Amino acid sequence: MKIKTLYLMLCFCCVVFVQQIFAENNLELNDIQNAQKGSTVEFNLTINNAPNEVGAFGFEIAFNPDVLSYQSYELGEGFKNRFNQFDDNVVDDGTVRFGGLSSNQKIQQGETGLLVTLTFSVLKTEKDTIILQNLIDQFKGWSVKNGLFNQEALGYEDINNDGKVGLAEVIHLLQLMSGFTN
Repeated sequence: MKIKTLYLMLCFCCVVFVQQIFAENNLELNDIQNAQKGSTVEFNLTINNAPNEVGAFGFEIAFNPDVLSYQSYELGEGFKNRFNQFDDNVVDDGTVRFGGLSSNQKIQQGETGLLVTLTFSVLKTEKDTIILQNLIDQFKGWSVKNGLFNQEALGYEDINNDGKVGLAEVIHLLQLMSGFTN
């Protein structure tokens, strides 16, 4: 009985691990390393394999206003003329809200590409996280990856990019220790 239970647990862990390997974030911000005070940095917000068609969307970008100052945005090449309306609104120091609407050239399910580049001025070289939050309309429920500023990414050990040590990371460690992976 113990062997069957152990076998079932191992199968379950393998299924979870395989799901984590192939999981990707639908909206992803890049990381910035070694930015200097007074410089300008750009965070790219990328759509990866859109899980559904999108005609209307909204989201917020939150950041530490003592570290970064929002300047502007530029739509990605593949999205420049597709929206009837796309705009930004500085909600408060440290939060910018974005919204878009397209009636004819919607983001298609499965589509991938650079949605928008966000430009910031660097006020301090402290570490910060650029948080992608409050997704609404057809972005609601999409998975996200926040951007890291002047800090090392958690790296390969954070298998599912959630910033936590969980089952996926434990399974990966066990695989490394047993020699089942590179």
